[in-house]
Amino acid sequence: MPLAASQMPTANRQGAPKGGLPRVRVVAGHVGKGLSEVPRARNGSTGFVDKPKPRTVGLVGAPLCEGQSLGGVDLAPAALRDAGLERLIKGLQWDFVDHGDASVPKELPVPRAGATGDSYYDLEKVTNCRTLGPGVGSIYEKVSKAANADQFVLSIGGDHSIGSATIAGVCQARPETAVIWIDAHADCNHPGTSPSGNYHGMPLAHILGWFDKRVQGFEWCDDHLAKHGPIREDRVALIGLRDVDAGEREMLRKSGVHVFTMADVDRYGIGPVMEMALERVDPKERLPLHLSFDIDSIDPTYAPGTGTKSRGGLSYREAHYICERLAMTDRLGSMDLVEVNPALDKPVEEKMHGDNDEIVGGETVRLGLELIGSALGKTIC
Repeated sequence: MPLAASQMPTANRQGAPKGGLPRVRVVAGHVGKGLSEVPRARNGSTGFVDKPKPRTVGLVGAPLCEGQSLGGVDLAPAALRDAGLERLIKGLQWDFVDHGDASVPKELPVPRAGATGDSYYDLEKVTNCRTLGPGVGSIYEKVSKAANADQFVLSIGGDHSIGSATIAGVCQARPETAVIWIDAHADCNHPGTSPSGNYHGMPLAHILGWFDKRVQGFEWCDDHLAKHGPIREDRVALIGLRDVDAGEREMLRKSGVHVFTMADVDRYGIGPVMEMALERVDPKERLPLHLSFDIDSIDPTYAPGTGTKSRGGLSYREAHYICERLAMTDRLGSMDLVEVNPALDKPVEEKMHGDNDEIVGGETVRLGLELIGSALGKTIC
């Protein structure tokens, strides 16, 4: 059951709503708040500014797989490096700094004094929390350092557990950051609602401040929230949802988070959805933007190498358009690419005209690199 029940006229998947760009009434309450009109193109026929001016990409490897039950996703940072990541970035005239991989503890850390009792969730509520938490915390430190150095922070997971750290780390340096979260899943469970206990389904709820207790190993997040506060709900847009747990659905409906399901993409087209999302999270077009891109948002036909597959996702071009549109704002300052699992990937069976010979690897690894290129300003023309 989709989160949104839209009031706009019908549209095909590729086009704008029939009859032009009409007024929006309400889309599931939180989706339609305050939007008087789907924005028309700006600045000429395309509505887009020039390509972003290349700066420096700071790469943070985040080889964490403990937030879910499948191995292999921890191989992604190395796989994307080997597939041509640095060549791709430098080919787009960006400078490149590799900050290396965040450390992943192999032994259970000693619990912080007092990390028991009513103020903490029971350990079984968040699987592997005492190992995973410090690993995610080390990503927070690396991302904060790169963001404070005014770099475009590119974080490559690993599973989506890293999302709480990357958003917190960027916001520590750029407090007004707005977030575009691309995912088949909402990742808005908390330990009291999660059916699995896997933290990769909880990071957005954590940084939104929706946890009502602490989690052992994640004290760094408590410290961040106490000092900087959670990210504002109205500065977060979720796009591409199609597999949402009941507890998440209820919390999202009550929240100020802007939600665009695959039903919205089907009905309006990805162009109007992106315009609506950007207007909602940044109506004055002035905030730095963070893109958290889960590869499982894309239909498994195009991205087979991921662990939590769900039918009916974004197309190849829809995924690229999201990245291209954000790049063209010239305010995109950071990006996560997560849930690429090279162990589940398929080899490229056919080379096609126009493929970048600088990129190698399986179908999903290649697609991940291409999406990074689009987010850094690579365009068709």
